[in-house]
Amino acid sequence: MLKYLISSIKRRTDGLSMSDIVGSHATGRFVYLVEDKFSYHLESDDLTVVVGTVHGTVRVHDEVYIIDHTGKTLLTQIKQLESMSEKGTEHPDSCTDAPIALLLGVSPSEIDKFCVVTSIKPWVNKDVNQAVENPYLLGMLYGERFRNDDLYFGKFVYALAHSFFLSPVSMSKKPESNGDGTATFTSQTQLSFSTLSNDRYPGKTTLAVFTDWLELGKWKDAPKDENGKVQTIILRFPDIVALAADPGINGCVINAFGELSLFVPTELIDHITGLEGYRKEYGDSPKTDN
Repeated sequence: MLKYLISSIKRRTDGLSMSDIVGSHATGRFVYLVEDKFSYHLESDDLTVVVGTVHGTVRVHDEVYIIDHTGKTLLTQIKQLESMSEKGTEHPDSCTDAPIALLLGVSPSEIDKFCVVTSIKPWVNKDVNQAVENPYLLGMLYGERFRNDDLYFGKFVYALAHSFFLSPVSMSKKPESNGDGTATFTSQTQLSFSTLSNDRYPGKTTLAVFTDWLELGKWKDAPKDENGKVQTIILRFPDIVALAADPGINGCVINAFGELSLFVPTELIDHITGLEGYRKEYGDSPKTDN
């Protein structure tokens, strides 16, 4: 555990419990990283065919979100699915966890390479009474094979620096609710952030953060309070930067218990915080001591 003693501070907490989210949103979720796109003219409409692999299940006529790295979001519909098999070109009604081409009801100018198509509604208004979601970052995690592509890496870094994460915490004192989804931690409250051991860095631990409640729910041994509930706090990337400055911490790991996890070492954190665009937006950050 990474422990901090804080003075009075107002902080967003996630007012939802794991059971609120897992039961109602575990099905019907998919992400799809756009690896390429082509124009498609149908009668009087200019549509777009995108190429990639779906993770989850996509269906014809699904209403989906198209999200770019800045968070810009379009709502559209899946017009058709197309796959290749030994029999030739097929147009299935659905597809699960496989390469598939999607015909989308948008023009090619409205979608770019490395956008993410998803059924998951993004957390656009930062409403703490709604579940934290990071569908764009989740989709980008599946693009690991593009890690040496400058376009992919640039969009990934931008998305990472502007994402919000769930972090399980233990609290020495319960915060005082402000009635608007935020809470005030009173003076001398001790927060203990969850960390995991990292064999690559003996003697150091790694901060555990999650893109959403479903990913957090995969951690069966997540710390719980006296009522058996996982307490969380919502962290921005600059919050992670500040926590990672602790000499006993080496970076963070995103979705450590999921199908895909990502270790973000302090070297990458220092690279991101040293970028001119990051410094203009967030100011200078403390350097890690690892």
